Amino acid sequence: MNSKNKPALQTIAIGLFFLVALITWTLWQFHFNYMIALYDSFFHTQRIYEIRLAFQQHTLPNWVNFNTFFNTGQAVNGMYPDITLWPFVFITNFLTPIHQIIAIKSLIALATFVVSFLSLNKRFDSRNAILAATIFTLSGSVLKDLTNEMQTGTAIVMIFAFPLLFTLKDIIESKNFDLVLIIKTSLLMAIVINSHLLSAVAITMIAGIFLIVTTVIKRNYWAWINLTLAALLTIALCLPMIYRIIKISKTGLLSPFGKGTVLSDSLFTLFKTTSWSAKSTISEVAIILIVITLIGLKKDKLPKLLPWLAVELVLIIFCTNIIPWKLLAKLPIIDSFQVANWRFALFLGMIPLILVLINFSQKTTRIIFLIIATLSFILAFRNTYNFQYYHTQNLPVVSRYSTETISQNATVKLTSSGINSDKLTRTLIPDYAPNSAPLEKGSNGGSLDSQTSYLILNHLATTKKRDIKLTHTSTAHSLTLRATNVPKGKITLPVFGYRTLNYHITVNGQKTKATINPSGFITINQKKQLKHAIYRIEQQPPTSYKALLWMSTVLLIGLIGILIINF
Repeated sequence: MNSKNKPALQTIAIGLFFLVALITWTLWQFHFNYMIALYDSFFHTQRIYEIRLAFQQHTLPNWVNFNTFFNTGQAVNGMYPDITLWPFVFITNFLTPIHQIIAIKSLIALATFVVSFLSLNKRFDSRNAILAATIFTLSGSVLKDLTNEMQTGTAIVMIFAFPLLFTLKDIIESKNFDLVLIIKTSLLMAIVINSHLLSAVAITMIAGIFLIVTTVIKRNYWAWINLTLAALLTIALCLPMIYRIIKISKTGLLSPFGKGTVLSDSLFTLFKTTSWSAKSTISEVAIILIVITLIGLKKDKLPKLLPWLAVELVLIIFCTNIIPWKLLAKLPIIDSFQVANWRFALFLGMIPLILVLINFSQKTTRIIFLIIATLSFILAFRNTYNFQYYHTQNLPVVSRYSTETISQNATVKLTSSGINSDKLTRTLIPDYAPNSAPLEKGSNGGSLDSQTSYLILNHLATTKKRDIKLTHTSTAHSLTLRATNVPKGKITLPVFGYRTLNYHITVNGQKTKATINPSGFITINQKKQLKHAIYRIEQQPPTSYKALLWMSTVLLIGLIGILIINF
C-alpha cells in the first residue's frame, strides 16, 4: 500500500466505523417503536410534530400550535426559533412520528460529526481531526441530546460549534476588511439565532469579552467594522424570525419561567457533578483532556495555548456563581437565562480537544485520541443502554389510548400516537401565552392557575350556566371545536387569542366576531341557543412573513454562492 494513501484510508475507516455505529444505534432505537421521554423532550417532540403536520399539508408551520400543547393555539412555534429544524423534519417526514424524532436526533449527531471533522481538518492532521470529531460527538452535550433528554435547539447549535469557534477567533483578530470572514460569521450566527436565541446571547457575551480585550491590547479596530457588517447581514438573514417574534410579542406575553432570577453553581459543584454526557457541567472527557495537556505541557507551545485556555477559563467562570448573576439578572434578555450553566457549559467540551491538538505531536495526539475515542464508544453505548433499560422499568406507555394523567416530571415510553396526548401535563405550560393568562401563585411563572389548567386539560368551554365539553379536530392552521346544547350568550373557548394576530372565526360556518376574555381566551357572543355548534378558528401567518422568508432565502443562497466562488 502506498504510504501516502494510508492516512486517508485510516481517516475513512474511522468515519465509516462511526457511521455504522450510529446507524446501528438508530435501528436499535427504531425497533422499540417508542422513545423514552422526559423533561424538555416533550416540549421539543410537540414542536417537531407541529412542523411535521404542516409539511404534510404542504404549508408553512403555523405561528400558533393548534395540534399540540393541548390545542390551545399557544404561540410556541412562533416564538421559539425553529427554521433550522425545518430541513431535518422535511427529509424525515416519510417516517412515523416517533421514528422521525429518533432519526432527527441521529442526523443532528451525524451532522455534528461531519462538520466538526471538516472544520478541524482544515487546521490539523486528518486522522486526529476525525478522532477529535468522534470524541466530541460521543460525549458532553452532543451525546446527551442523542441518547437522553432531547433539546433540538442547542443540539443544532452544536453542529457548528467548531466553525463558530474558529470563525469568531479569526474575525476578532482580523486586521483588515475581510468579506469572506464577514459572510461566514453572519451565516453561522444566523444558524445559531434561528436555532436557539439564548445560545446566541451566550456566544455574543463570550466573544464580546475577547473582542474588548483584543482591542485594548492590539489597538485593532478592523474587527469592529467586520463584526458590525456581519451583524447587519445576520439581522437580514433572521428577519423572518425577528418579525414574527416582534409581531406576537406586541400582544403582551407572560414572562419566561424564573425570569429575573439566574441561578448558578459553585466552581466545586461544576466539577463534582460531572459525567461523560454532561451538558450543564463540564464533562469527564473534557477534564481528562485538560489534565493530560497540563501534565504534558510544552513551554514552546504555551503562547498558542494561552488564548484557548483563556476561553475555557472564561466559559467555566460564566457557568458558576463567580459571576454576579444576581446583578446581571436585572438586565434585559439575561434575566431569562434561568440557570447560567445551562447556557455556557455545553461549549466546555471543545477547547480541551484543541489544547491536545496544539500541545502534542501528531503521533502522540493520535495515541491519546485513539484511546479516548475507543472509550467514548464504550461509554456512549453504556450511557444509552443504561438509559434505555434502567428507565424502562415500570414506565407508563403513552399513546392515544392512555387514560392515566402523566405528572410533569415523569419519564415515559412515548409512542407516535402519544406525542400530543392530553395526558402529558408537562406540556401544559404558560410559555408564550398572553400575559393576561393567570398563573399559579408560588410557581415562579412555571404553571397556569388551577382553574385555567382544569379548563385546558378537560377541553371545556365556559358559559354563565355551565361548562361545556368540547371535541376537537385540527389542521396546521385551524382548530375546529364541537359542542352540543350551547346556551345563548357568551361562550369562552379554551384557546388563547393574540390581539396582534389575525383570526378567522366561524360558528356553524358563519363568520363571527370574537373578543379575548381576562384570562386570554377567545370568547364568542352567541345570539341564540345552539343544539349543535361547530367553532372553527383559523390563523394564517401574514403575507409579509412569507415575503421575508423568500428574501432571506435568496440572500442566504447569494452569500453561500459568494463563499463558493471565493473558495
